[in-house]
Amino acid sequence: MVVKEKPFSFIVSSSGEVVTKQFSLDKNVVKVLALAISADYPQLLFYRGTQKIEINGEELYEEAHESKMLMRGLVEKKFTDFAEGVFPGNGEVKILYRDTPNTNAAFVPYKVTLYLKIELK
Repeated sequence: MVVKEKPFSFIVSSSGEVVTKQFSLDKNVVKVLALAISADYPQLLFYRGTQKIEINGEELYEEAHESKMLMRGLVEKKFTDFAEGVFPGNGEVKILYRDTPNTNAAFVPYKVTLYLKIELK
């Protein structure tokens, strides 16, 4: 069993923007073991971000799930683990990310990265 981290990134370019992205996993992925989310401006992700995440059509987090609950730590490599893993099926990873204005974090364009911990054949 080989375990790796696979990053998927996108840019939030305007305040209040909703970004919908679809990514594909390689065919040799057996299952997704965990995930984490981070940003180049973590305060924006913490205060402004929510998302919906699906893998193979299975909704893992419903819309408006707070990003701060999935944020990757700076010191430790924090992942949200899936007890049995998520089987990739068709390999589609979808994220609907919403930036919501917040007085605690003034907007600047920022990059969000979704990290998947994957098991390979």
